[in-house]
Amino acid sequence: MIAFFQEKGITPDQLQHLLDEMSIELVFTAHPTEATRRSLITKSNRIAGLLESRDNDLLKTPRQRAQWQRSLESTIDLLWRTDAIRRVRQQPIDEIKMGIYYLDEVLYKALPDLYAEFEELLAEHYPTLHVPPFLRLGSWIGGDQDGNPFVGADTMHTALRLQREHIINHYRDTIELLAQEYSQSLTHAHITPELQAAIERDAHLLPEYDRELGPQTTLEPYRRKLSFMWKRLGATLTPPTSTEPYTQTFAPLSRHEEPSSSIAFQNAQELLADLILVRDSLLAGGETELAHGLLTRLIRQVEVFGFYFVSLDVRQHSERHAQALAELLSTTGLCKDYRALDEEQRLNILNNLLGDPRVLTRPGLQLSPETWHILHTFQAIRQARDEYGKKAVSCYIISMTSSLSDLLEVQFFCKEFGLNDLPIVPLFETIADLHNCTNVLGHAFTHPAYSAYLEQCQRQQQVMLGYSDSSKDGGILTSGWELYEAQLRLAALGKEHQVGITLFHGRGGAIGRGGGPIYEAILGQPAGTVNGHIRITEQGEMLSFKYGLHDIAIRNMELVVTGVARSSIPGEYDNEVPQEWRDIMRDLSASAHERYRSLIYGDSSFISFFEQATPISEIGWLNIGSRPARRTKNRAIEDLRAIPWVFSWMQSRYVLPSWYGVGSALEAYIDEHPERLEQLQRMYQRWPFLRAFLDNLQMTLSKADMHIAQRYASLVEDQALRQRISKQIQEEYDRTRALVVRIVGGQDLLDTSRVLQESIRRRNPYVDPLSYFQVTLLQRLRALGGPLMLDKDEEAEASAEQQERARLTYAVLLTVNGIAAGVRNTG
Repeated sequence: MIAFFQEKGITPDQLQHLLDEMSIELVFTAHPTEATRRSLITKSNRIAGLLESRDNDLLKTPRQRAQWQRSLESTIDLLWRTDAIRRVRQQPIDEIKMGIYYLDEVLYKALPDLYAEFEELLAEHYPTLHVPPFLRLGSWIGGDQDGNPFVGADTMHTALRLQREHIINHYRDTIELLAQEYSQSLTHAHITPELQAAIERDAHLLPEYDRELGPQTTLEPYRRKLSFMWKRLGATLTPPTSTEPYTQTFAPLSRHEEPSSSIAFQNAQELLADLILVRDSLLAGGETELAHGLLTRLIRQVEVFGFYFVSLDVRQHSERHAQALAELLSTTGLCKDYRALDEEQRLNILNNLLGDPRVLTRPGLQLSPETWHILHTFQAIRQARDEYGKKAVSCYIISMTSSLSDLLEVQFFCKEFGLNDLPIVPLFETIADLHNCTNVLGHAFTHPAYSAYLEQCQRQQQVMLGYSDSSKDGGILTSGWELYEAQLRLAALGKEHQVGITLFHGRGGAIGRGGGPIYEAILGQPAGTVNGHIRITEQGEMLSFKYGLHDIAIRNMELVVTGVARSSIPGEYDNEVPQEWRDIMRDLSASAHERYRSLIYGDSSFISFFEQATPISEIGWLNIGSRPARRTKNRAIEDLRAIPWVFSWMQSRYVLPSWYGVGSALEAYIDEHPERLEQLQRMYQRWPFLRAFLDNLQMTLSKADMHIAQRYASLVEDQALRQRISKQIQEEYDRTRALVVRIVGGQDLLDTSRVLQESIRRRNPYVDPLSYFQVTLLQRLRALGGPLMLDKDEEAEASAEQQERARLTYAVLLTVNGIAAGVRNTG
């Protein structure tokens, strides 16, 4: 990346401005697509570490090599003996601990190492630059309530409390190491007056501990100061009042909670200030190496992780807010049936509520548990921001946003709890909502109440774009293009109203949910929409692949930073896309949308084919997530979440959501005028958006296997249905594959990416047998009545048929795990 800056003639001032403006956040989610248990992930990582030590020739003696061999064999033995299937469904606390695992084991060190590497490279060519903490981490784990009844106010505080405990213990461990190392005596070293004054203040604050340290440390000022910091961090660990359980006896919170201890650090900035005092004193005394070692890394860690490790987003469905407000208005006699009102009538009521200084959510109201759930959530957010800092809960996301009232309803709840600067983030997910997003926000930016709210948020507006549901709703091509166009319109809207727009990309792990190589995806964003600011979800299934190992985590983050930096340099990726190309994509999108919808939603019998030709019914027994697979109990595809939708098609090797409809659109376009093929080839070579899209399409078409998919189709009982839809899918696959190869060049898929091509070819022989096993097992299991899991007590009393069903269920789930691990990008 540094070479790129030099090649483009970027001056130090220009680069410093870019670094100061950049804001990148990778947001972890707990979506239920990580089929591999944490026990297996940790053991696999242990094996990777052992192999790395051998590759690096760290085993010098016969005794070391023998010990290495024993460690490897024992870890592999444990892998074989560890159950690959979860017997109990995961709870939110399990997901929270899984997220913290990656933070503890990898990212706590990897993220500051990335900064250090970047600073070292910059120092060679741009020695005067300062690197601010532009890359941070976020999380939905513990805060994502959309469709998950098990996540609420308590869950959010549990996540924040555990994260706080872990990060502060990390700081204490590092400070303890520094205290042991920094033994400089005043006889041979000097400290700054500022550090001396800070030590004296600490001694006054902690007189008993000062006496406990003993007279020796008075001659060792650095050790003494670090010891005080270690002690104060211990007091900071005292559990806050917000860990007490919430009840339906609602009472508004006070505006400020007293700290648990007077010696505790009140916030991370106080700790950071102390660390900088120590560093500046070392530099003033000429101890440069000590100042730039472990201490510098700790300073960066405190800058990035604060006292909360990662900031938490809270998300809820827009309908839940409307329901809660309707009940509040009905109970207080202000409106009999808010839900029955049209948009204009709702806005009139919301305008009055937002302009009324009185609090509507008073104690003693008789409300349903669902409404209390919403109220306690906002209560908990206020409390968390008071106790952990405002950055601890970074925003509130509204799923399925479709109107201005969706935003104002959340603003009303924020007003009720004194949350006057909590960013409200609309999430636009369906094709229709992507079309309408600028209308909704245009009205919001000119609405007096929301415009005033924006002022409290420094006129910054996050907008989340849903890749998963838009793809499930309209197909992969239409989703990609509508997202592209929506970003352009949003960027223009922000300029018009002088509102800073940060786009939050809700990318999934699979291509059918917006996944794929992150670097190419960022470069493929429309010109003028990144501008150094971006948020991106990192899905649960991809965490072990992207962040399971230190070096891989750094590599992944490097790709994100490089992509954002290159996309944000003026003149690099802001060339105007010809209108003709956009018209072509608009036509292709409409054609692909029609083809996709006609099969998925227009054919009433398709749902039966889907349920029988994929393991959608069985994967729910995997216990891989705390959230239900469907939003409601209906069978309709509309109510099925995008994650299990993609997961099941990947299992059956159709990979249908990632390519269906594209071939028909391309064929119809080219058949009208054959010379259009050359035009599409030029567009692929010159347009990063289309290149990223078609390269992802190559990958998913390569992972699909229609021969194996036909074996899954044999599970469909209705022969006429099976033959009709199988033929339709097969023809569309052949059509798409042939046309993609013609556009991108080469003789076969991925000829333009030989490494990936070879990787998939080598992987398939190990995955394919599992698919054949799965089809046979599914056939036998369904013939006996479907999945059944038994615990040890139930097994003893079960009939022979029940025991056989349980064994077959276990075997099916093993194949699901194996295919998921082998195919990757599963959901």
